[in-house]
Amino acid sequence: MKRACLAAAIFLLAVACATYTAKMEASRELYYEGRYEASLRGLDKLVGDASDRNRHLLLLERGKVNLALGAYDSAIVDLKTAERRFGGIEATISPGEIFKNLIVNPTMSEYQPESHEKIMLSSYLALAYWFKGDRQGAFVERNRLTGRLKQYTDGLSEGDRAALDVPFARYLAAVLYEIEGREDDARIEYEALAKLNPRAVPPVLDPRLTELIAFAEVGRAPVKVSTEIRGYLQKDGGVLAGFFHMPGSTEPQQFTMAGLGDLKLDKPGVLFTFAFPQIVKQRRIVSRCTVVMDSVEAGEMIPLDDFESTASAAYEKDLPMTLLKSAFRAYLKIAAQTQVSEKDRKTRIALGLLGKAFAVIDRADTRSWQTLPAEMRFFRMECAGGDHEAFVRYYNERNELIAQSPPVAVSANGSRKLLVYVPAVQ
Repeated sequence: MKRACLAAAIFLLAVACATYTAKMEASRELYYEGRYEASLRGLDKLVGDASDRNRHLLLLERGKVNLALGAYDSAIVDLKTAERRFGGIEATISPGEIFKNLIVNPTMSEYQPESHEKIMLSSYLALAYWFKGDRQGAFVERNRLTGRLKQYTDGLSEGDRAALDVPFARYLAAVLYEIEGREDDARIEYEALAKLNPRAVPPVLDPRLTELIAFAEVGRAPVKVSTEIRGYLQKDGGVLAGFFHMPGSTEPQQFTMAGLGDLKLDKPGVLFTFAFPQIVKQRRIVSRCTVVMDSVEAGEMIPLDDFESTASAAYEKDLPMTLLKSAFRAYLKIAAQTQVSEKDRKTRIALGLLGKAFAVIDRADTRSWQTLPAEMRFFRMECAGGDHEAFVRYYNERNELIAQSPPVAVSANGSRKLLVYVPAVQ
């Protein structure tokens, strides 16, 4: 009877602790298939059922889908709500939250976005206000966007800036400065962009030109999955020490309480496992894409920003600390068990059962903004004023046409820059 109750409890824990990536799968697939309303129905349920620690990340996902659908007011509500909460978390990270993240499990804390995700949040808000027809709202969000770019990139080394900056955000901010007639500010953003992607900088900066500027998302951002890491622990001079094997690595990673490093182990010791987030890049089908304007193919879109590389760089930057925290949690669990006397059979059995339960619920933190694209491409050309219609054609590596976006009406919205935004296609 006791075993049956334990099995049932562990099963319920497993169901309750399904990873974020697993929970998002259905809505994510529907989004990339262009079935936005169906994706929103799933996201509405996820948001309604979400704990506080995941709710605002799910609002990012829903806001992004609302933006793709053209429901700009709903997109703004979701994205602004998430933005306010993330700002509050950043300003007031409590000792309790730090403890939960380090000792218990990172999934027990509220999600804290990566810096590039916060920058993209401001970028999408600026787009939502612009396409809603609220120019001033777009300019306000652009100001927040440039503030975030400064906050998250000013302290980076040259190498880290190249990997972690967001060229799309720079370009969007520059265009909105052009529209507002602030050429000097636009020039500053284009100069920063030139260090990241020189090909994206326009040869002429002239706010008086009437131009089509189209942005198209391509592919899917990487996701994180939970991977089991196995290793061994033993006492070395009265202190627990051990090693574990990373996926894809031939050499074991050794560690002690002092951190990662070299260690000589005379015997394997006690087997332990811990869950670890591994980033997985998604397959890309689109090789190139072109813009069609008023039924005429206007030209090929140019790569502007590689979000896949940015997400991977952020993951690699945080990898040593993530790994050490995960190993440390496993270390503490086994350290507690080793303090129990071999003669205390009942306590050892209880700890063994608790360990099995922890093995089920100790999931890696797989949370990330999963409706982001793998990359952003753009196209810019001088055009006549007035209303136009535009769409994007997508080609595979064999140069075969595989898809095209729905046509969108393009209006100047009171400016000489005609903006087009096309959501992600796989």
